[in-house]
Amino acid sequence: MGLTADRGTAMWNDAIPDRSAQQALKRKAILRAAAAIFSRQGSHGATLENVADSLGVSKAALYRYVLNKNDLILACQEEALEIADRALTEGEAQGETALEKIRIGLRLYLVAMMAELGVPALILEDNALHGEEAARTQAKRDSYETRMRRLVAEGQADGSIVPAEPKVAVFMLLGAIHWVAKWYRPDGAWTPETVADAIVDLATRALDTSPVPALAEMPERTQQH
Repeated sequence: MGLTADRGTAMWNDAIPDRSAQQALKRKAILRAAAAIFSRQGSHGATLENVADSLGVSKAALYRYVLNKNDLILACQEEALEIADRALTEGEAQGETALEKIRIGLRLYLVAMMAELGVPALILEDNALHGEEAARTQAKRDSYETRMRRLVAEGQADGSIVPAEPKVAVFMLLGAIHWVAKWYRPDGAWTPETVADAIVDLATRALDTSPVPALAEMPERTQQH
């Protein structure tokens, strides 16, 4: 089977002078395709053959970039966590109040997830990995959530966030963000930016101490449920 990518993964065959850059792009194409497959079929139901078929390549071609399905699941989850971490760092740099830092960080996270991984439902599957791999991703998830809880506490100190248990507040925020994976469709009427603005606005209103204007109207939705 030839290395012919479909429209969503056309970068598979892009001519890139630097070999390492080419491999990085092909691995990213694999991760995005895998994230979409895992979201539709679940981590247990999906196979490497499914991922290979969606890319128009052989299963053997995938083994140049991943060891097995568990390696692919781990890579998807770690990529999602790295996106979240980078976004929060950017939010901390840009925001003035702690609530602004959280808003910016969550919006950047959600937009980047939709752009780079298609918001994989895989991030909701705590049992997708086991043993050392599960511990590895859990440690990164715990680190991110700790940073978020500190920002909630900081917001309560600076007056931008209402009194609330930081851990519960963070669970609420991340639950709203991650649930987008269950219903968002890239071919629907809403852009990643539109979705991110609406979800982050709604979720953070629960913590906001200041009055806020009405939500902006979103485009009529006909294909998403």
